[in-house]
Amino acid sequence: MKADRLISLLLLLQSRGQCTAPVLAELLEVSERTIYRDVDALSAAGVPVYCERGSTGGILLSDGYRQTLTHFSEDEIRALFASGASPLADLGFDGGLDRALEKLHGGLADVHRRAAEKSRSRIHLDGRRWNQAEPPRALLTLLRRAVWDDRRVEMRYEDRNRNASTRVVEPLGLVAKAGIWYLVARSENELRSFRVERIAGASELEEHFSRPSDFDLERYWAESSARFAETSRSENLVVTFAVEPSAIERLSAYWPVELIERRDGEAIVRVTLPGDEMAVYQAIAWADVARVLEPAALRDRAIARARQFVERNA
Repeated sequence: MKADRLISLLLLLQSRGQCTAPVLAELLEVSERTIYRDVDALSAAGVPVYCERGSTGGILLSDGYRQTLTHFSEDEIRALFASGASPLADLGFDGGLDRALEKLHGGLADVHRRAAEKSRSRIHLDGRRWNQAEPPRALLTLLRRAVWDDRRVEMRYEDRNRNASTRVVEPLGLVAKAGIWYLVARSENELRSFRVERIAGASELEEHFSRPSDFDLERYWAESSARFAETSRSENLVVTFAVEPSAIERLSAYWPVELIERRDGEAIVRVTLPGDEMAVYQAIAWADVARVLEPAALRDRAIARARQFVERNA
C-alpha cells in the first residue's frame, strides 16, 4: 500500500540520512520514478524532504525534522524495547506490535538504536505463572473486536462451581491480571468481571449498544480490585506451620509466607491462606513437609478430612 510505503520511505530517510533514489528504490522494491513521486507526495503533505543534485547529492530530510524521533532518553528506549511475551499477542496484536517497534527502531538515531538492541537482548518479561495454560486467543480476538465495535455478545459462561448459564452481555473492556484475562461487561444493567477462560463459547451479535459515557476501565478495575482484596482479607486465615527449611519455597509459591524463627532443624512460618477450605487443602497437601501448629481447629479439620480420604479410597 502507498501509505505504508510512504512511512517506510520516511523512516529510511530518518535513520539513514541522505540516500540516493536508486538505493531507496532497491530497498523498497519499486522504481526510481515511484520514489520521486513518493517524495513529491511527502512534500505535499508538509514533510520537509528535498533533493540535492550532483554526484554527492540525494534525497534527505531537513535537520530539524530528523530530530523529531531522537528526543528519547535511554531509559525510555529500554522500556519500549524490552523483550517480553506481551499480552497484546493474546489479543492478536503481536504482528502489529512487532511492525510498530520495527518502524520506530528504523527512525532512531544510532545511539538510541544500540540502546534498543541492548535492551531486547538483556531483559525479557514473562507475565505468566509456571504451568499456566495458553490463553484462548481466538476467543480473545473475538471479544476484542466486540469491545472495539460496541457490539453485544452472547456467551456461555461457567462460574467457579462450573454452573453454566447463557447470557447476552455488553463488553466494555479486557483486563490481563498476571496472565489471566477478564472481560469487563455490563450484564443485566450491572457491571461484572468475567474470567475469559470460563467462557465456554461466544458469538458476536449484530446489535450494537451505547457505551456508558462515564465508564473508565482503569478506574473500574482499581475499585473492583480493592473491593476484592478487602473481601479476601476478611476471609483470610493465618496458619502457623513447622516446616522443613528446604520446603519454604514450596509453601511460598502462591501464598504469602512469613518466617518467624528456626528451631530444632525446622522453620516456623506463618502462611496467609484464602479461607478455611483452602487452608485444609494446603495443610493436607503439605503434610509430607509441614505440621500445623495453629490454629488447632484447622489441624482437627485436616485430620478429619484425611480420614475421609482413607475411608473412601482404602
